[in-house]
This record gives sequence, structure tokens and C-alpha cells, in this order.
Amino acid sequence: MTEKKRKKTAKIIEPVEIDGVGVAWIAGTRVKVIEIVLDKLAHGGTLKDLKFRFPGLKQNQIQAALDYFSEHQDQFEVEIQRRWEQISRLGIRDADSPFQRRLREMLGK
Repeated sequence: MTEKKRKKTAKIIEPVEIDGVGVAWIAGTRVKVIEIVLDKLAHGGTLKDLKFRFPGLKQNQIQAALDYFSEHQDQFEVEIQRRWEQISRLGIRDADSPFQRRLREMLGK
């Protein structure tokens, strides 16, 4: 979906916006909130660490993404579960990365 099309149907909660299909984005960017969340889950770290990994974002945008996740954690867990199942179907689950271990803990697997 193009950014222009996404904005036409977006509900903006500065600096997070929700597109027409319910996906949370950092307003004015092509970065999904779940990308920041998954990065935080995979690598941990502080807000400053996330800023380093997402240099195009401002610290308040990253904090807003984490706050949004905190407020909508159940919805994100459904999406994370869906992605985990997709990885499992592709046979990638055999790898034992720190991120996969954290996901298994989070999902109780």
C-alpha cells in the first residue's frame, strides 16, 4: 500500500497512525509499529539503542510506538503469533536465535 493511499484512510494518533486495514504506522514514515516492537523483542536495549537502529525516527516516535504496543499488546500478540506460525511453516524454527527463544517464552512454546 502506498503511503499516499494509506494516509487517505488513516486515523492519526500522533505520532502513530492506523491505516485502513488496522495497521499501526509511525506517522509520516514507512515504519510499522510492529517493526519497532519486534526489534525491541529481538535485541532488547534502551530507547537510545532503538534510536540507533532506527536512525530516521525521532525518540518521541519510537516511544510512541512502544506506548502504543503497551496499550494494544493483545492485538500485537495475535500478529506475532501469526508470524511465528508462518516461520514455523517455512521450517525456519529449527534455528535457535535469541529472538526465537524470547518469542517462544513470550508465546509459552
